Order: sequence, then structure tokens, then C-alpha cells
Amino acid sequence: MSNKIKVSIIGVTGYTGTELLRCLLQHPQVELKYLVSRQHDGTPLSDLFPRLSHIEGCTITNTDHDTVAQESDIVFLCLPHKAAQEVAPAFLGKTKLIDFSADFRLNDHATYERYYNIPHQHPDLLNGTFVYGLPEVYREQIKTANAVANPGCFALLIQILLLPFKNKMSGADVIAISGTSGGGRAARDPVDHPFCAQNIRSYLVNEHRHTPEILATSGLKEDQFNFAPTVGPFLRGIFANGFVTCDSEPDLSVLYNHPFTRIVNKCEMTNVVSTNFVDVHYAQGHNGQWIAQGALDNLLRGASGTAVQNMNIMFGLNETLGLNFNSPIYP
Repeated sequence: MSNKIKVSIIGVTGYTGTELLRCLLQHPQVELKYLVSRQHDGTPLSDLFPRLSHIEGCTITNTDHDTVAQESDIVFLCLPHKAAQEVAPAFLGKTKLIDFSADFRLNDHATYERYYNIPHQHPDLLNGTFVYGLPEVYREQIKTANAVANPGCFALLIQILLLPFKNKMSGADVIAISGTSGGGRAARDPVDHPFCAQNIRSYLVNEHRHTPEILATSGLKEDQFNFAPTVGPFLRGIFANGFVTCDSEPDLSVLYNHPFTRIVNKCEMTNVVSTNFVDVHYAQGHNGQWIAQGALDNLLRGASGTAVQNMNIMFGLNETLGLNFNSPIYP
């Protein structure tokens, strides 16, 4: 591709927005067009994020959606649920769109309203308008998509973890521990870092909003899946332990030939933080169970990295462009 992709970000100042920006700044086929934030119109990027002071010529604006749509090849919508469904229709049919929120991940508005406790304003967009952005499962559909719903971070990890057992397991119990950055920049219980320092706490056990995403690809029914989402005293990353009841061995071949999925001998979160990799490990347990472990960086592979991966697929680019970070952060 000789011409660069004109890319805009709506909601650039959140954790996922700035992590997305970090990926796009090193992407050889991207031209940044608009960095949009309603609250920070006219602010130089370096004023808001001094760590990016070496990046010249980037100013945050509150450019109207029609202009952004007309002058962009793709728009990333980095807004929370509810806010995204109010904004997304302004871009549909005018430019390609990748939405980070949960608003268009499910194909049933009743399920959405049950888990998110708000009515969906555009239920007509929940059945076919958006492709679910999990490359390991929906790569072919993503190739021709005009709108992609990026997966939730817990959901993405657990879906990949359970993929080798799809339609073979009779039950799965998962405990997944996330860093506090998973709750976003705004302080809120139960993921506010001061409450989690020197602490570990579970929340929304068997009620977490990512559950229907997991059920949609795993082949499990709701009464076959137990999920204990947990927050730990660290900033970024998710580590999951799954206990899967299955009479046959997992089909690990479904995890082959994916550039950011690795089957490892020992699963450690340190090996994936600040990378776009998912690491998984499988061991046979007792009484017909398997122990499945997985780890990823919640802000990269769990959000912004997968979004860039999806963009690359949509434009026929090498899937890894913009995502080859030289080394994970250690220690």
C-alpha cells in the first residue's frame, strides 16, 4: 500500500486511547488525522502527556464527527459503553470503524440490557452491522468488515484459553486476575489502585459483563461456566487459571498460525506485559479436568493492540505492523 491510512481516534485521552496512540505512532502505514477529546479541545498532546513531548505537531481537538468521518479512512472509538452507541452511527457507512466499547459486541439487545443495565439505543445495529474483533476466530470476517467491535479484555483472554476445548467441554471454572488499569483512568471501586495496593479482591462473580462474549464463542451454556473476575495489586496485565471438564485432549492446533498467540511451558504475566502476545499453557488435571492458564497485557492485547491488529486485517496489511515492540518491560 503506497498511500498511508488516515486514522483518527475519538477519546484519545483514556488509557486505551493513549495506548492505541503508542501503537499507531510506530505504524509505518498510518497517518494520524484527528485526535479527538471533547474536554481537551486545542490542547497540545505534550501538555496533557509530557512523556510524549518528543512527538511534534499533535494537538487534541474536538473536531465534529462529520469532518472526522469524511477525512479518515478509519476511526477508532475509544469511549465507554453507552457513550459509544450514541456516537457510532455518525461514522457507520462513511468510514471504517473499530469500537472499543461493549455496545456492539453482542447480537442480542436483551442480553446487553441484562448485563449493562441500560437500554440499547440502536438494537437494529446488533445483528450483522459489526463483526466481533477476535482475530483467532473471526479473521476472515474481519477482512471484509466495515465495522468491528473490539473484544473485552477478560473475554479475549478466556475465549482464546478455552478455544482448544470448544464443543468438547461440559464445564469450565475460571479465576482471572486483572491489574487496576483495567478500570480506566477515572477512580472507581472496585478497581481504584489505592484500594487494591497490598490487596486482592473479586467482584461481580458470575455476573461480569464479559460473560456473554465468552459464552458466544466457547460453546458453553451459562450454567456450565463459573467466572470469578478479580483485581490484583499491579497496574497492567491479566492472569487467568481455568479448570476445564473435558474427556478429550485440547485441540491445540486451533492456536497455531496466529502471530500473537503462544503456547508456553510456563505462563507468566511478566512475559506479556507491554506486548501484544497471549501466552497459554495446558496441563492435565484429575477427574477429567484440564488446567488452562493464560496471560496478556490488558491495555495492549486486551484492547488497543487487538484493535490495531484488526485494522491491519481490514486493510490487507501484515497483521503485526505497529505491534512489534522490541521487548516486554522487565522487571
